[in-house]
Amino acid sequence: MPLVLEKCRICGKTAETRSQFNIGGTIMLSLKCGHQIKQEHLQKRDAAAIKALNGHRLMPFQIKGVEHVETAGGRALIADEMGLGKTVQALSFLFLHPEAMPAMGVVKASLLTQWQRQFANWCSNDHDDGYRFAQIISSSKDVLLPGLPFYIVSFDLIRRFNSKEKDRTGHFENRLVEMAKARGIKTLIIDECQQIKNNDSQRTEEVRKLARICDNVIALSGTPIKNNAGEYFPILNMIQPERFPKYSQFLMQDVCTSWNGYGAKVGGLEFPEAFKSKTQDFIIRRERKEVLPELPLVSRQFMFNDLGGKVEQAYIDEFKRFRDEYNAMGEDKDFSDNGNILAYLSRMRHLTGYAKIDPCIDFCVEFLGSTDDDRLCIFVHHVDVAQLLQQKLAEICRQLELSWTPVNLVSMNPAARELKKDQWIASNSRILILSTLASGEGLDGLQKVCHKMVTLEREWNPANEEQVEGRFSRIGQEANSIDNTFFVAVGTVDEFFAEIVEKKREIVTSTMGGEAVEWNQTSIIMELAEILAMNGGKKWGI
Repeated sequence: MPLVLEKCRICGKTAETRSQFNIGGTIMLSLKCGHQIKQEHLQKRDAAAIKALNGHRLMPFQIKGVEHVETAGGRALIADEMGLGKTVQALSFLFLHPEAMPAMGVVKASLLTQWQRQFANWCSNDHDDGYRFAQIISSSKDVLLPGLPFYIVSFDLIRRFNSKEKDRTGHFENRLVEMAKARGIKTLIIDECQQIKNNDSQRTEEVRKLARICDNVIALSGTPIKNNAGEYFPILNMIQPERFPKYSQFLMQDVCTSWNGYGAKVGGLEFPEAFKSKTQDFIIRRERKEVLPELPLVSRQFMFNDLGGKVEQAYIDEFKRFRDEYNAMGEDKDFSDNGNILAYLSRMRHLTGYAKIDPCIDFCVEFLGSTDDDRLCIFVHHVDVAQLLQQKLAEICRQLELSWTPVNLVSMNPAARELKKDQWIASNSRILILSTLASGEGLDGLQKVCHKMVTLEREWNPANEEQVEGRFSRIGQEANSIDNTFFVAVGTVDEFFAEIVEKKREIVTSTMGGEAVEWNQTSIIMELAEILAMNGGKKWGI
């Protein structure tokens, strides 16, 4: 796929950095063509003077974030931990630099409305005559309305603007990109940029088309790498194409790679500290404990229960099929492309979800009896588990003659989910059921009314669970701690998974001073499958 390629301003050749120097805070790039270029800085403006329509002002570390984007010349990655206001910092940059508008935001579909509201809140002058409206692009038939300062589109909608046939260069012409050119879009904001982690995906290429036409590119993500360092390249190339012009070069210079017999296996950053030093002028990363030590930490507890009943026999049968499949693979096991293994693990996980519903209900009853006003959010993975949990909890509420019933947001479309969430916050209902994957981003406001949560079903990538915890430990939370109770089915895939995750979390916490764990979903699943095949039948003597 064509990358974002910057041209040398002197000779016009492709700009590839040979070396870089930091001279008094100014980055100088020495190019392979023999010329040198200086990273331009934007004039710093008074971010402390910004006052949103809701009366909020930027916090000191957020002001520094805006200044960092200015120093980087409007091409930066804000990689702050979740809950620290990455959106606010990007929009504040736009407010301070009207010459950087019109702008376009590429966001997840579930966050379109939130971004529209946030833009109006942070980029308007006052309620009377300074209100600014952002257009949401909701269909491939839409046109960019003239004269607006901000346009918002989802990642997956961009490709629908492509022409039906490829042009002479073998690529699709994109009508949205052409409209963006015509409207003079100057800044591209890419929210949750881990959505374009695959260097060769069509989604990534469509975002690249927009990045090529914009003077400024601001990326936001608390987890720009979820599985391996190769995922970092697409956004690095879009922000700093002179420094990161080629994927192969990035893998060779900055990433740990090995040969597994089939191709290159991509690992983590080879020299993390050197990479941090090399990119610190355009990447800024802060953790909550660093800038907001008063925010509560997450306290994790575990509730163990047996499978019991018909679920137990169904689980045993599924486990036997899994073990037979796993053992049939021989000694050199590489099931990265074997969908059967993951399917068995997923079905076993699904069964444990059913088994944990009744223990979770007992927990909820005790919770409701122990406090008069605390609220509880329960996170699940499967739609049917959420539905059955809601039905049983609703019956309990009727038996207790309560004036409210639990609310279930699982499987709702983004707009309906956001509306229902706001209604729950304003209501007297004390229990909310949510999808872990759908709730890691966008559902703001929960931290203002709740600090207790239950993780009923686990995710294969613990980073998704930590994202959800981050929805509660953020600005606006008044509790001293966030309590997350994990339900674990004893002797099952559930328990083995919990042991692997918590063991790694303990090791990292004790050796790295509490730094965030970099989770590799593939390695976790491979380790889980091996341990499960060896020990997963012991509880039942099989």
